[in-house]
Amino acid sequence: MPRPLPLLLALAALLVPAGTASAQGTHLLDGPVAAGGSWSLSIRHQSIGPVSGVCIDLGSTLPDGSDAGTATGCAAGSLKVDHGLFPLTSTAHSGDQLTGAVIGGIVTAKAHEVRVVFQDGKHLRLPVKNGPKAWRHVLKMDVRYFGGDLMATSASDVVSVSAYDRRGHRLTRTRPHR
Repeated sequence: MPRPLPLLLALAALLVPAGTASAQGTHLLDGPVAAGGSWSLSIRHQSIGPVSGVCIDLGSTLPDGSDAGTATGCAAGSLKVDHGLFPLTSTAHSGDQLTGAVIGGIVTAKAHEVRVVFQDGKHLRLPVKNGPKAWRHVLKMDVRYFGGDLMATSASDVVSVSAYDRRGHRLTRTRPHR
C-alpha cells in the first residue's frame, strides 16, 4: 500500500521536534509484533527533488534481533490533497510465508481512530496520537499519527484504511492500489 502523496512543504524542518531527532528520523511509535520482535514508526526530513519534504519509515525487527525490512513513504506538500490520510504498510516474509505485517501513517487531526478492514472481514481499530503543533505549518493542516501490528488481527490482505471522528463518522478512506 505504500504510495506517494502530493504535498508541497515549506518548513519541513519543523517536523523534527527537538530532543528526539536522529539520523534515522524522529521516533513516533513502536510496539510488539504478534509473531515476536517489534515494529517502529519514525518521520524524517527529506528533499523530494527541489521541494523540501518528509519521509515516514515503518520498520520491524524479528525475534532474533535481525532487521525484517523498512517501508518508506515520502511526501511533499499539503496532506489535504489526499483527504487527510497517508497510511503505509510493511510486510516481512520467510519464503512465501507472511511472517509480519505492520501499518502506520499520518491522518487529519479531526480523526479519533483509524480502522483497518481485512479481506477476511476482520477489523482492526488503532488510536491516533497528536502530532506536534509545528507540523501544521508543513502539512498545511493539523495531523495525528497512528501505527500497529496487522498480524495480531489477521494475515489477510488489507481492503481499506479509514479515519473516523469522535462520533464514529468516516472522514476518509483509502484502498490499496491493485
